Amino acid sequence: MKSVDRRVQKTRALLHEALLDLIVEKGYEAITVQDIIERANIGRSTFYFHFEDKEKLLRGCIDQLFHFLQISPKSSSEEKLNGNIHFQFSLAMLQHVQSHRLIYTAVVGKQSGVVVLYHMKKMLKTVISEEIDQLYERDLLKKLPTGVLTAHILGSFWTMLNWWMEQKTPYSAIQMDQMFHEIALSGVRA
Repeated sequence: MKSVDRRVQKTRALLHEALLDLIVEKGYEAITVQDIIERANIGRSTFYFHFEDKEKLLRGCIDQLFHFLQISPKSSSEEKLNGNIHFQFSLAMLQHVQSHRLIYTAVVGKQSGVVVLYHMKKMLKTVISEEIDQLYERDLLKKLPTGVLTAHILGSFWTMLNWWMEQKTPYSAIQMDQMFHEIALSGVRA
């Protein structure tokens, strides 16, 4: 694996941080590349060296989240061996949302967040699909097609995430994860 130059990492981190700060302040749609480069205190050519446009920058932020979800600690294999189904992505994602609540509140349910939410859902669909494929191999979910299961799990999770943001996160990430599994898996168990 090719290592990334520390200067490149630092510049990309500045750009990601600038974008996220601006999303909270202005909403994604209102942000311009000029806003981003001014906030990050870099030149226009430096921005375009790293990213084609602000949407590619956004996708870079979401790719970081995707990587985070993939390396997040997994629950014990004993739980899975006992026949229980437990999705790994949900708690890590909910904890991420809880620690970045301002950003999520700025986009969830807002017209200016449509592009952000589109890419988030696309990333989550991939994460969920990968987990379902792993569970499918172990005969835990073979009753339904993977596409149907993915749509069901994503829909349940997304609906709960939106509700949680609208309610100003009255429950902890752990409590929301427990509720998510109870609701989402009740349909799968039936």
